[in-house]
Amino acid sequence: EVVFTSGATEANNLAIQGVLRNLVSRKETKFLRPHIITSAIEHESVLSPCQELERQGLAEVTYLPVGAEGILKVEDVEKAIKENTALVSIAYANSEIGTVQPIAEIGALIERYKILNTKYKILFHVDAVQAAQFLDCDIKKLGVDLLTLSSHKIYGPKGAGALYIRDGVSLAPALY
Repeated sequence: EVVFTSGATEANNLAIQGVLRNLVSRKETKFLRPHIITSAIEHESVLSPCQELERQGLAEVTYLPVGAEGILKVEDVEKAIKENTALVSIAYANSEIGTVQPIAEIGALIERYKILNTKYKILFHVDAVQAAQFLDCDIKKLGVDLLTLSSHKIYGPKGAGALYIRDGVSLAPALY
């Protein structure tokens, strides 16, 4: 369930583009474009692929605002969920403002939606690059399907990262 990458940028891109391009390649997506939910304060390696998928007409993206303290409200994530929501991508911790997002609560919310009749099974991606050294990254406790890590943030070599992909999650490859 772990794919090693050249770093967090590649892992984030593989998670986001891999999920969406896999869905777009399936026939049923011709009728309902996949929807991504993310926050306005994500790392550029999350925002850029979302913007590019949106520009290409392959995805609809909602960029949620954060409150005055830089925290995303779980209720805002729930309000943003639509019939065609396929992916929620949120960073666990923000390196610029130091906030920690309520990842376990968002994970629990998404788990509830997985049993409802929505077009796509909503997947939850977490960029845990800034969190891995300091916060509990137990994938079962957090309820994540995909989780990004970077080696140099946990005293490993630069130029290495990893993407945890829950067994059963299908991604389109980044390289052919």
